[in-house]
Amino acid sequence: MTEAKPSPAYSGDRVGVVFVQRQNAKTVKQHLVQESLLDARFRMVPASPDATFTLTQQQNNCSLSSWIAIPIVMKENGVETDSTKEERLTSLPWWRDLVEETGFQTCPYSTKVLGNNTRLASQTNASGDSASNNQQSKFSLVQWVLLEGLDRNDHDVSSLFERVRQIDPSICPRNQLEIFGDDRTILLPPTSPQGGDFLVLLRDIWKARHGHDDANHETTIRSDEQIYQDFWRRLAAAHKSDRIVRKGTVDPNSKIRHSGHRLVWPYRGIPETTGPGSPGWIRVTEQGIKQSFDMTRVMFSRGNISEKIRFGELVKEGEVVLDMYAGIGYYTLPAVVHGKASFVYACEWNEHAVTALKHNVVENKISEKVQILAGDCRQVAKENNLVNIADRVSLGLLPSSEGGWRTAIRALKDEKGGWLHIHGNVPVNEKESWVMWVSRQLYNLAQEEKKGNDNDWRVICTHVEKVKSFAPTVFHYVADIWVGPFASFNQRTRNGGELPLSTNAGIVQNDSTFLACPSDIQPPSCALSEDGVLCQEWMR
Repeated sequence: MTEAKPSPAYSGDRVGVVFVQRQNAKTVKQHLVQESLLDARFRMVPASPDATFTLTQQQNNCSLSSWIAIPIVMKENGVETDSTKEERLTSLPWWRDLVEETGFQTCPYSTKVLGNNTRLASQTNASGDSASNNQQSKFSLVQWVLLEGLDRNDHDVSSLFERVRQIDPSICPRNQLEIFGDDRTILLPPTSPQGGDFLVLLRDIWKARHGHDDANHETTIRSDEQIYQDFWRRLAAAHKSDRIVRKGTVDPNSKIRHSGHRLVWPYRGIPETTGPGSPGWIRVTEQGIKQSFDMTRVMFSRGNISEKIRFGELVKEGEVVLDMYAGIGYYTLPAVVHGKASFVYACEWNEHAVTALKHNVVENKISEKVQILAGDCRQVAKENNLVNIADRVSLGLLPSSEGGWRTAIRALKDEKGGWLHIHGNVPVNEKESWVMWVSRQLYNLAQEEKKGNDNDWRVICTHVEKVKSFAPTVFHYVADIWVGPFASFNQRTRNGGELPLSTNAGIVQNDSTFLACPSDIQPPSCALSEDGVLCQEWMR
C-alpha cells in the first residue's frame, strides 16, 4: 500500500525552507519561532523531489528521505529580493549546526490559513502599523494589546510592562492566535487568556488606562465584564476581526458530535438562534467550495483539508456517490464541485449539520445533483431503497464507521461493484491488521448480501491515507477499498501487468504485490464489540 500525499500544488507555493533531520525538526522550529523566522502560512513537510539547495547545490548527494522542510520568512520590510533570500538562508543563528541544508521547495498552506487566503494573525495594530516597530516589539500581540496606549516611561504604569512580560503562558498565550473563516474570526485557546491572575492584571491596566484610583476599586470590581469586553474589542481591532470565539472540544460520547466552541465577543455564549445570519454562523471557503455552518453547534475539522482534496480527485465524472455521514458537506461538496459526480445521496442525522448542508448545496449551486436524507443513514438508506445505486461510498465517521458497512455494501452496484472509503481512528501499530480485518469483514458482508455471481466479487484495499493525528499513538486513516467483480477492477501493476490475486480479499502492497487476508484474522482493538460499543483500550 502506498501513502502518497496530494500534490502540494493545489494549496501551496514555492518558498524558502531549511532542511533538517526528522528528529531535529521540532527543536529547529521552536528556534525559528523565537527568531521570528518561521513562515506560519505554510506547513512543515517532508523534503520533496522538487527541492533546490542554496548551500551545496548538490541534490544528488542529499538524503531527502530523512529530511523535513521547514518554511522560513523570506521578506524584510515587505520587500523580497535575491540578495535578501541569500542572506536569510545563509546567515542563521547559533543553532545553524542543526540545519542540513537551505533552499526552496513547494510547501502546502497551513490549514489555519486555507480557505480565507489570509495569514495567521500578524503582529499589527488596528492602524496597520507593525508592532515590531515600536517599543513593545518583544511582546506577543496579546501582550501588546494589553499595553496599547500606555506610556512605558510613566512611573505609575512602568511595573505593568514587567508584569505583562512575566505573565504565565498558560493564562495568556505568547504565540499568535488563530484566524478562522472568510470573516477572520479569532479563535482563542480553550483556557486562555483568562484566569484569576489575568483578571487582576486586566483590572490594574484598566485603572491605569482610565484613571481609576483606589477609591473606585469597588466600582472596578463590579465592571469585570466591561473590562473583559474592552480587552476583547481591542484584541479584535488589532486583528481586524469582528468576532472572537473560544475553542472547545467535541464530546467523544456525543453521537452527533456537537461543537464545543463558545462565542466571546461581541456575543457571549451560545446564541438562541441559528442558521444564516445568526451570531454563530460562519463561512469557510476551501478550494473554491463555500462551507457555512454554526460554529457553536457543528464541528469543523481543518485538518481534513487534504482528504477533501483527495476525495474530489478520486471521484470520477458521472459517478453516483453515497455519502453516509455527510455533515455540512465535507465530502459531498468536493464530490460534485471537483469530482463532477452526477449525483450524491447525502445522509446526516445532526439537524444543525443538515441545516448547513442544505444551505451549502444551494450556495455552491449544486442542488440538482444532491439529495439530502436527514436521519440515521442506515434507516434512511432502507427507506429510500438505496440499493444497487452507488459507484462510490464515503464512510467518514470517527472513531469508527463499522456500523454502516452493510448499508454501504448494499448500496454498491450489483454488476460493477465500486469503491468504499472507510475512515477510522486506528492505533499506529494496528494499521495493517485493521486493514486486513476490514477487508475480510467486507467480503463476509458481500457474501451475506449475495453480491456478485459465482463468488466473483473481490475486496481489494489499494491505499491507506494518513489524514492526521488523533492521539500520540492513534491516527485518522482512510482505507480505499474496491468491492466488486475483479473483471471491473481497473488496477494494473507497476510493470503494466494484471494484479495477481491469491485469494478473494487482501491488500495491495507498495511493490504492487497482493497480500491475502487470513480467513481467521482477529479483530483489532479499535473494532466495535458485539453490542456495537467501541472499547477504549485502543486509546491506551
